[in-house]
Amino acid sequence: MHALQMRAFAEEGRLSGDAQIPPLAETAAAIEWHIRTQTALVADDDGRIVGAIRAIVEGPICTLRGVCVEPARHGRGIGAALVRAIEQARPDVQRFELTTNTLVPGNVGFYERRGYRVDELIRYTGTIVLARMSKRIG
Repeated sequence: MHALQMRAFAEEGRLSGDAQIPPLAETAAAIEWHIRTQTALVADDDGRIVGAIRAIVEGPICTLRGVCVEPARHGRGIGAALVRAIEQARPDVQRFELTTNTLVPGNVGFYERRGYRVDELIRYTGTIVLARMSKRIG
């Protein structure tokens, strides 16, 4: 999952002009901890991980993290299937939240098509503006 995340977020790092954006700075140990203690799902193709998503639950809120797809596999529905699967895996929460970089074309629209709405735009750096998004359940 860590290696996939590094490949998947490399373009975001380039667009941001920052190789230390949080997904690229996250350690394999941190991802391993999420796998052991939270919900983590992968999409695989013949045993090779081509997509991944993690869910961190705190009370009624589930925060999506590390949503990533192998760059050569973009546009094939893998990300959408992973978001749907994580939502189905966590029927115990009232709201899903995530943060996405607005510099990456299509990021906000991808989540909006899945029922997420922008709650807030946050200036992270001089060039990076993050969209904090959420989706209420029920």
